[in-house]
Amino acid sequence: MGFVILILMIIGLTALAVSYYKQDSIKQVEGQLEENSITMMQELYKVKKKIRVLEEEIMLGDQDHSKG
Repeated sequence: MGFVILILMIIGLTALAVSYYKQDSIKQVEGQLEENSITMMQELYKVKKKIRVLEEEIMLGDQDHSKG
């Protein structure tokens, strides 16, 4: 009976060690996801800014044509 308990304790400790390792890999993936999200938000901001500038240029171009 004591032998079975010892084996179960070893299995439990091994499972615990494996779970800590898995959490580290999950944290690494979360970090990469966060970096990608930040990069995407920065790129989206740049694109929106460029679109805003182009829209303003088009509006100015329309005003010049209506005067002329």
